Amino acid sequence: MAREGDGINLAYPDSETRRGRVGKGCSQTLDCSGQMGTLMRGGRIRRLTPRECFRLQGFSDELFDRASAVNSDAQLYKQAGNAVTATVAYAVAMSLPESRS
Repeated sequence: MAREGDGINLAYPDSETRRGRVGKGCSQTLDCSGQMGTLMRGGRIRRLTPRECFRLQGFSDELFDRASAVNSDAQLYKQAGNAVTATVAYAVAMSLPESRS
């Protein structure tokens, strides 16, 4: 059961067989199609904006503004979905035994 502020995957809204994924207080994996949303007050679901997707990936608003000047929203969702979050990549690398020496 999703609560206010939870992330919701909107990829299959009318499916009878696929279960929706809910992130408790966070967003699940961003995909290239921009199908991530969040639960608002009153039970409304709002799709994340391209700027919010860029922020979740750790990009500055300045970089987003530069990208949005030459790209459509669809392309911005693809760029955010294809990005690798630097802090996550660093944490994974540091968890490897050879990184600790």
